[in-house]
Amino acid sequence: MTEQVKLVNRKREHYESYFGDVGARVYQENRERSRQKGMEKYDQGFFKLLPEALKPSKGELRIHSVDTFTHQYQKDNPDKRVPCMKIVYNLIDRGELDVRNIDLPRKTSLRPRRKKPTDPHGTNKRKIGRSIEERDPAVLTREEFGHWELDLVIGKKTKGEPVILTLLERQTRHYVTKKLWDKSSEYIREAMLKIIKEHGPQNFKTITTDNGSEFATLNKLEDTCEHLGVYYAHAYASWEKGSNERHNGMLREFIPKGLSLRDLTYKRLKQFTDALNMKPRGTLGYVCHQELYEQKRQEMAQAS
Repeated sequence: MTEQVKLVNRKREHYESYFGDVGARVYQENRERSRQKGMEKYDQGFFKLLPEALKPSKGELRIHSVDTFTHQYQKDNPDKRVPCMKIVYNLIDRGELDVRNIDLPRKTSLRPRRKKPTDPHGTNKRKIGRSIEERDPAVLTREEFGHWELDLVIGKKTKGEPVILTLLERQTRHYVTKKLWDKSSEYIREAMLKIIKEHGPQNFKTITTDNGSEFATLNKLEDTCEHLGVYYAHAYASWEKGSNERHNGMLREFIPKGLSLRDLTYKRLKQFTDALNMKPRGTLGYVCHQELYEQKRQEMAQAS
């Protein structure tokens, strides 16, 4: 189909002329035909189930991402032709699926990565414990189980507001949360001691956190927990406990910033945490955190 329209002048001579509205209509029709042809190559059941996975009904929590759903569908339907993750994202960007970018909280909140990693540029004014510089560099490899990152998630910034203590095991990415009604350093240390006893002291080799006053007495855990080392990251260097920071960002999908945590029940927080731990992760071979964490705990129990 051409954008040129055939017309007749006063001398009854035929000529062709371009009209913008006709060109726009032709472009739209061609694009729609190309879309259908492109999507028809793939299993239509995939496109039907994708919105259900990424936009769960009210009251249900989203577990899958585009990547994990695509991988799981391919695994469950090996004889079907399934688009790759990049193609799915392109279809979403072009508005061809019943999923929008706003339905993908992580995609809309991601910032461009720095081309080169930066060195810590802050200095810790308070020396409340051992610096991360003293931590064994092998912790960064994630080859050993039992190295944790610790942080707090804040709700409404008013006096007396509860907080959420978050803890993440680096190798399995297993995420632990606990709602606290006090963020004093002693209260947080007692809460951490309970978590360690619950999960097993043998599963805690190091804990890395920031230099906030709420963690000032955390290093005292070394006196009660054998073989545990507590380390403090540099100021303004949140990437030194980046796995925990990332999961805190995913928790924000359920608990937006500025929202009071007073009405957040322990049961609901556990549901949020379980949803994050049940997410299959490409970095873990598409195994969920919970499954891998329990496997490692059993191995540690057998070894001790």
